[in-house]
Amino acid sequence: MTKFLWIIVVVFLVSCQNDRLNVDVSAISVDLKLKRYDQLFFASNPSNLAPALQNAYSTDSSFIDLYTADIIRIGLFKNEDFYHYLDLFRHDTVIAQVADTVLKTFYDFQYYSTQLEKGFQHLKYYFPEAKIPTIYTYVSGFNQSLVVSNDGIGIGLDKYLGSDCIFYKYLGIPQYKIKNMYPDKLVPDVFYAWALTEYPKTEESNNLLSEMIHEGKLLYFTEAMCPDLPDSVIIGYSAAQLSWCRKNEAQMWSYWAEHRLLYSVERLDLQKYVGDAPFTNTFSNESPGRTGVWTGWQIVRSYMNQHPELSLEMLMTQGNAQELLAQSRYFPE
Repeated sequence: MTKFLWIIVVVFLVSCQNDRLNVDVSAISVDLKLKRYDQLFFASNPSNLAPALQNAYSTDSSFIDLYTADIIRIGLFKNEDFYHYLDLFRHDTVIAQVADTVLKTFYDFQYYSTQLEKGFQHLKYYFPEAKIPTIYTYVSGFNQSLVVSNDGIGIGLDKYLGSDCIFYKYLGIPQYKIKNMYPDKLVPDVFYAWALTEYPKTEESNNLLSEMIHEGKLLYFTEAMCPDLPDSVIIGYSAAQLSWCRKNEAQMWSYWAEHRLLYSVERLDLQKYVGDAPFTNTFSNESPGRTGVWTGWQIVRSYMNQHPELSLEMLMTQGNAQELLAQSRYFPE
């Protein structure tokens, strides 16, 4: 096959993928409820905080208890000493500075609310019976960026303040993690977290291939919810890292096959190719971490392109990684 024809084939495959996920959701109505608990806890007039919190608790008791007891760890709302510990938390010097930064960065949340609403329109398109979760925003004290509960999805906005946020450097967070702690990562992270909760790993997902496929399905799901986002935002790679993966896709696949790693159950192998890291040390310093995740995504894309009759729900409930690989006809060259 000439280079010219190969380029045509690549463009055709990419076009098929984009067409498949480019669906019209404009007629789908979504009632997205957004609760700004970062503002309630930190922007409220101190004299109004107690009655405002009491009123919020009447409707959101489960989430507030989750937030105060498990995320910021000051105890349950009904505890006798709750307001004492809440006062200590709110007036902690660092927390107060972080909260101020959050309130300034996300003063206007309309853009993110709109993007979340579009994502949930896509969710209803693919899963008509799905319940639209309430979105809760909060200051986590750098504990949890996202939490999914029966009542909704909570977003720790202090985990999305941007790669230049001085607090991240003070905390000693590695740079490869910091680069994905920016506002536009918030929306795809929400849908990845939703999918991870709805479709957790099964006991059979114990080798490298099954881990790759599972992560690939989660990224494909996220892509389906956010079809306008570039691959770099969905997976959290730079343009250079994406380029490296595309140029070295065949070599990576050959390496895993030749070293019989696809069916490895060794924790070190799984962490090396699926776990978050600055690079994949068996490849090169220019490679990104999670190369197995990126490859799993390409396998799933190939699988869905080969089977246009399959719904997104069918993909997410397909539990046999080996069968999915075989039917994907994935073989990079």
